[in-house]
Amino acid sequence: MKKNKTAFVTFFPIKPDTMGSSAVVNSRFINWPNYKKIFHLSHLNRINNSKIETIFIKKETPVNKILKLPEIIFKIQNYLKNSKKKTIVIEGASWIFYSFVVLIFFKLFNSTVKVIYISHSVESEIRKKYSNILIYFLTRYLEGLVFKYSDISTSVSLREKRLIKSLYNINTILLPNGISLRKFKLKDKLKMNYIIYTGSYSYKPNKDAINYLNNHIMPELIKKIPNLKLVLTGGGFYKKYPWIINKGLVSKDLLHNLIFFSKCLCVPLKFGSGTRIKIIEALCLGAVVISTKKGIEGITLKSINPPFIEEKKSRFVKKILQIIKKNKKIKSKSINLKKYYLKKYSMKNILSEFIKRNEI
Repeated sequence: MKKNKTAFVTFFPIKPDTMGSSAVVNSRFINWPNYKKIFHLSHLNRINNSKIETIFIKKETPVNKILKLPEIIFKIQNYLKNSKKKTIVIEGASWIFYSFVVLIFFKLFNSTVKVIYISHSVESEIRKKYSNILIYFLTRYLEGLVFKYSDISTSVSLREKRLIKSLYNINTILLPNGISLRKFKLKDKLKMNYIIYTGSYSYKPNKDAINYLNNHIMPELIKKIPNLKLVLTGGGFYKKYPWIINKGLVSKDLLHNLIFFSKCLCVPLKFGSGTRIKIIEALCLGAVVISTKKGIEGITLKSINPPFIEEKKSRFVKKILQIIKKNKKIKSKSINLKKYYLKKYSMKNILSEFIKRNEI
């Protein structure tokens, strides 16, 4: 008897799922119905089993990824060949060129496959700020084609949906980010005063935020609290500061403990696209969050204060000091709010509605 199969495609590692993109992909995959398998490009490890197929690259570079596209296409084709109903979910958290190549191949050579493109952001926005003009225009052109020719194209927020409509004249389907928060043992392993930022330093918006914390926020904070530390997770950061505790890539359980026991998750993002899964996770954990408007953009809040939203450096610093001073009282409020966020951003609920509405 033929089965209905879904192939998830990512052009970045999904294990360990310490990055926002990998966390949301794994959560979506877990809650997806029928038979499914993830095909991912990874330079970290080789995982091959009934649920994951690794296409290994020695180093994470655009050239290495491009050279591996034929292999990932071949393996997806082979997986789906005996399937009754064939679906490919392309997770768009990498350069759009990779998604475009996979999409066009199956549109040209296997038209029975249904392709769902899940955008994590409007990539042309990011390329416009951080890449050269050629890459920006190429990205914008290809992104428009991917949105147009995918059977289903999604956006993570109403802002993104409106932006995609204005840029490409495409009506995407709203599919908010969500999480599957598993139970974990609470244990404060650091036992010190610290704030935390999570995210890979190799991603430019994260790089800007981490640099801002080190160059502008932490120097002001340690004048008042000399023993305060800044914990970083996500990898890619190699600079030395006296207040830094660099944990690199960590397990999901450790990450959740680090966030929960921090004085606050600090997200001073000035630029970005999509919604920040790091903030959704923190709110669902009951952790205290302070962010810029850009950082918390697209997230439906139950209340404000907490989470706290500040823009100016002086206000950001002052608010962190207040959070630390009144941490028990503020933390109690955050914990009381977490039930709302757990329900609102439950991947199981979000995905169930999406699949039902689109007859997948």
